[in-house]
Amino acid sequence: MKRILLVNPWIEDVAAYDYWLKPLGLLYISAMLRNAGIETLLVDCLDRHDRELRQFTGKTPVDRYFGTGQFYSEVIPKPHCLLEVPRRFKRYGFPVELFRKKIRDTLDVDAVFVTSMMTYWHYGVSECISVIRQEKPGIPVVLGGVYASIMPEHAEQHSGADAVFPGTGVRLVQQALDYIGINKELESNWLDALEPYYGHYQELSYAVVITNTGCPYKCSYCASWKLWDGFSQMQADHAAGIIGNLLQERLIKDIAFFDDALLVGGRFKSLLQILRERGTSSRFHLPNGIHTRLMDKELAALFRDCNFKTINLALESVNENVQRITGEKVSSSDLARAVEFLKDEGFGPKEINVYIIADLPGQSSCDVKRAITLCASLGVVPKINELTPIPGTPLWKDLVASGIIPDGVDPVMLNNSVFPHWWKNGLSLVELQELKDMAHEVKEELLSD
Repeated sequence: MKRILLVNPWIEDVAAYDYWLKPLGLLYISAMLRNAGIETLLVDCLDRHDRELRQFTGKTPVDRYFGTGQFYSEVIPKPHCLLEVPRRFKRYGFPVELFRKKIRDTLDVDAVFVTSMMTYWHYGVSECISVIRQEKPGIPVVLGGVYASIMPEHAEQHSGADAVFPGTGVRLVQQALDYIGINKELESNWLDALEPYYGHYQELSYAVVITNTGCPYKCSYCASWKLWDGFSQMQADHAAGIIGNLLQERLIKDIAFFDDALLVGGRFKSLLQILRERGTSSRFHLPNGIHTRLMDKELAALFRDCNFKTINLALESVNENVQRITGEKVSSSDLARAVEFLKDEGFGPKEINVYIIADLPGQSSCDVKRAITLCASLGVVPKINELTPIPGTPLWKDLVASGIIPDGVDPVMLNNSVFPHWWKNGLSLVELQELKDMAHEVKEELLSD
């Protein structure tokens, strides 16, 4: 039987937190391969509950907010481009020697499939691949994932992989199998036929699921619509089956939905109706900002009945011109209406957060303050996110064309924790901190009532 090792690299960055991070793409790839008769093994460098990690470090993982928590981390030398940035650079996840041991312990494999997430985490990807090459000489290493899809040329030059496969879905995995010489036909309707294979994990404090892929919206700052060939939705009964199996077989208490367009098409409402009928003791979370324009009273009631504990709403800006040029997916009135529906069902600042993007081109500090004030008046918590320009998006192209961002900049410099330290066309660090302090004061006041 053919054997393929799947690897989720560690993160090398100035900051990282396990905010319901699981390599869902790899877990679906594992399901595809196993369904085709290929054995899979997984090394997830970000598995906080790995028993060997606990023995190796002598530290017991602590779950904080609904199963989330701090990664094990070690300070490492900065890349040269970050030397002037006053932040420590860390490796989050497995220590190198533990990773080496786990790679050695997989013994004979026919190939290694490595995934990637944020483009600015590429140093962790290349270092992991370097270790894999040392421990598995002669074994083909294939790279896919978000970084490989958004910046394939950069990945080909810097990752160290034998081959880089940009793209998503079963076609990508089929191409990777063809490359390593494994002639297997994969399930084409994977979204409705397979479940992410969580059997690789010894312990789980939460699970991540999706109910659709892609996004019909084309927001100027987002790459989701570029990563997938169109928008596809999972059948509601299949999604309910995935969740039911996680609850029954793994006794999961917290489940996070990571869809980029969760409410589009209405199938999510159908899923919640099924979950309500069956009953569940789990807690559900919406880490991504959902489309407030699609919220209605029935959906709010379903959130209540299905025990949703984290509801993030997308606002981004109250500046109408900025709303228009970034995609027109939300308005201030949409937010107010969505909040009203949720508050009528008993939700409040403990559950409802609103994403605001600071530093969007055309958005002033005053605009961000108005957005924070709007959240305060509605009784929901504002969350300030610094701008992270994503290569290939319309916003990115405009910033490069205007000379604001130099073409060829190292992706690590675009991390939202780093970007404000060198970008001179946006808000200053002092202004950003004032906005964060203002948002924090609103949160403290709301939660103290």
